[in-house]
Amino acid sequence: MSDIQLLSDGEVREELRKVRSELLKEKQKRICAEEQLSDLRERTAIAVKQVEAEEEYISNTLMKRLGQLKADKEKLALQIEEEEEFLTNNLQMKLEKLKREKIDIENQMEQEQEFVVNKLQRQLDDLRTDNEALERRVEELSRSGSQSLITTAPHSPASLSGIRGQPVDSLRLSRRSSSNSRNP
Repeated sequence: MSDIQLLSDGEVREELRKVRSELLKEKQKRICAEEQLSDLRERTAIAVKQVEAEEEYISNTLMKRLGQLKADKEKLALQIEEEEEFLTNNLQMKLEKLKREKIDIENQMEQEQEFVVNKLQRQLDDLRTDNEALERRVEELSRSGSQSLITTAPHSPASLSGIRGQPVDSLRLSRRSSSNSRNP
């Protein structure tokens, strides 16, 4: 108490005025700080709202993109499946066509082979018949023993031509007749 008593009224008032002045300054600082704090809170709230809006926008965009990619993937899978089915069916049809063509070609080849075999068989039979006729003729001529008949006009190789119209080689005919005459 002694310190407070020693001060005069004027000093106390001056001290009071300084304290009030400092108090006022501190109040102004506090008010300014509160305004800044309020402003910061508002800006922070606005920034938080913007960040949340951006996050929501990005999230929605990514969800839409993900949904679109999923739909595209399903569409591509469907297209691939359809294309595979088309290719499989197409290849199956081509395979069936090739099988039918193969069977047709085999049948045609079989018919051609049969035709050729039959034709060759007929020619062989005709040649055998011609050969037998010639052998009988040669035998008849060799029995009659007249070698001169072979070279005469009525029995010339032209008259002894085969049934098919092919001339018989007279040398071959005379050799046969001579070999038949040697082996009686």
